[in-house]
Amino acid sequence: MESKMNVSFNAKGHAVVTYSMPLSDYCTQRARTLRAMVQVVSTAKGTDESAALVKPLMELIRMHVDELEPLFKSLDQRAYEKGFEDGRDVGGPKGRDHTEPARGSVAATAVRAVQ
Repeated sequence: MESKMNVSFNAKGHAVVTYSMPLSDYCTQRARTLRAMVQVVSTAKGTDESAALVKPLMELIRMHVDELEPLFKSLDQRAYEKGFEDGRDVGGPKGRDHTEPARGSVAATAVRAVQ
């Protein structure tokens, strides 16, 4: 899906940036940006120019991490809920009591062997 960005201003005059794209795609793009910034910081040499670049990049990295943390938690929760629903959907035919063992199952076979 193509990303769309909308910039508007709230009543206090602050910019509000809205992205219209799947959350997973947005997080992937932000994580790639974060990785690139970390690589630049890790390869910076000990010169004054590098030191001047590292400080603002570290601030940007901190901002990215603060932004991404709740988004990744949201993705994790969505994946958990989807997995739970998918598991419920494939759990068996509707209307069947899920607490009784299926015919020919290991539990049913074990009970017959004991009798």
